[in-house]
Amino acid sequence: MQSTKHLPPRSQEARTILSISLPLVAAYFAEMGMLITDMIIVGHLGSNELAAVGLSADWFYVLLLMGMGVVSIVGVLAAQSLGANDPAMARHAVEQGLIVATLMSVPVMLGIWYLAPALGFARQDPAVLQLIGDYSRPLAMCVLPVLWFAVLRSFVTAMARTWVIMLIAAVALVLNLAINYVLVFGKFGIPAFGVAGAAYGTVIVNWLMFMALAAHVVVAPAFRGCRPSLLPRRVDRKMLAEIMHLGLPVTLSQILGGGMFTVAAVFVGALSADTLAAQQIVYTVIYVALSASIAIGDAVRVRVAFGIGMQSVAAARQSANIAFAFGAGATLVASGALWLFPGQIVGVFLDTAEAANAGAMLIAVALAPYAAAFQLFDGVLLVIANALRGLRDTRSPLWIAAAGYWLVGLGAGYWLCFVEDLGATGLWLGLIAGSAVAIVMMILRFQRRLEQVESKLSEATLIAG
Repeated sequence: MQSTKHLPPRSQEARTILSISLPLVAAYFAEMGMLITDMIIVGHLGSNELAAVGLSADWFYVLLLMGMGVVSIVGVLAAQSLGANDPAMARHAVEQGLIVATLMSVPVMLGIWYLAPALGFARQDPAVLQLIGDYSRPLAMCVLPVLWFAVLRSFVTAMARTWVIMLIAAVALVLNLAINYVLVFGKFGIPAFGVAGAAYGTVIVNWLMFMALAAHVVVAPAFRGCRPSLLPRRVDRKMLAEIMHLGLPVTLSQILGGGMFTVAAVFVGALSADTLAAQQIVYTVIYVALSASIAIGDAVRVRVAFGIGMQSVAAARQSANIAFAFGAGATLVASGALWLFPGQIVGVFLDTAEAANAGAMLIAVALAPYAAAFQLFDGVLLVIANALRGLRDTRSPLWIAAAGYWLVGLGAGYWLCFVEDLGATGLWLGLIAGSAVAIVMMILRFQRRLEQVESKLSEATLIAG
C-alpha cells in the first residue's frame, strides 16, 4: 500500500480541521454561558439556592460523563465508515449509538433523581438538600435529549458540518436565559417555580436543541445516502458491544481527569480558604481556555478515523500533525495571556477594591504562571489523546492518564506541597510534571499505534493482491 494514498493537500486538511473545530469552540462557549446565566439567575434567590443548583450541576455533569464518553466513539465509527466510502455503515453506527445513549440514560437518570438522598449521607445542610431535590428531580428529564444530541453531534462532526451545532448552541443560550428567567421568577402570568424553574428551563432547552439537530439531520441534503433513522431499524448486539468496549475507557479517562482536579482542590483546601479560592479561579480560567483544545480534539478524532477509513495512514498522520500544531498554538496563546496578564484575568473574578479579597488575589496571581504551563501541556495532551481515539485506541489514554495525572502528577504534587512544604506552588509543579510525562508517553504510543495500523493495512493489501 502506498503511504500517500488519498492524501489531501495539507492546506485543504487544515481548512477542514478549522471548519470543524472553530464552530465547536463557539458552541462550547455558548454552553458555558448557559451554565453561567443559570447561576446568575438562581443567585438572586439566595445563597442556599445558589449552593443547591451549583452542587447539583456539578454532579449532573459528572454523572453525564457515564454516557457522554461512551457515545463520543460514534463519531469515530461514522468517520471511518465515511472514509471507507461506506455511508450505510456510518448510518448504522449512528442508529446503534442512539440505542446505546438510551440504555446509558437509565443509570444516569436514576443517579440524578436520587441525588438529594445520596448527598444526605454526606451530611449536607437539610435546607440545601431540599432545594437539591427540587432541582435535580426535574433535571433528570433532560438526560435523554442530552445524550441523543451528543450522538448526532458526533455524526455531524464526522460529516464536518459543525456550523449547525454552533447555531443551535447560540440560539439555546438566548432561549435558556429567557425561559429560566420566566420560570424562576414567574413572569407573564406564569407562577414562580424557584430552583425547579431553572431545571424545567434546562429540560425545555435541551429537548429543543435535540429536536433542532434531529430536524437538520433529517432534512439537510448533505446527509442524503447516510441519513440515520431516529428510530433504529434493528438492534445490532455486535455494534453495541463495540461502542461500549471503545467508549467506556473514554468515560473512565474523563473521570480520571476531572477527579485529578477535585483531589488537587482537596489538597489545596487543607492549606487555607484563600488558597482554595485562588485555586478555583485558576481552574475556571483553565476550563475556559481548554475549550479550543477540546474542539480541536473532536476534529482530530474524526479526521484520523476518516484517514484510516480511506486506508491512508499518511492522511491520518497529516491530520494529527496539523491538529497538534493548532492545539499547541491555541493553548500557547491562552497560556501566554495567563502568564502576561494574571492580575487583569484574576480581577475578572474578584473585586480588587475589597480588602478581604487581597489574600486570594495575591495567591491566584502567584499561581498563574504555573497554571499557564500546565494549561499548555494539558491542551496539547487533549488533542493527542483524541488522535489516539481516532485510531480506535481508547485504552492507552486511560492508563496514560492514570500514570501521568495520578501517579506522577498528584504523587509528586503531594510530596512537594506537604513534605517539601512548597504549598500550592509545589502542587502545581507536580501537576506540570505529570502532564509533561503523559505527553511524552502519549506521543510515543500514537506513533507506535500508527505503525501497527500501517503494518496491518499493508498486510491486507498484499493478501488482497
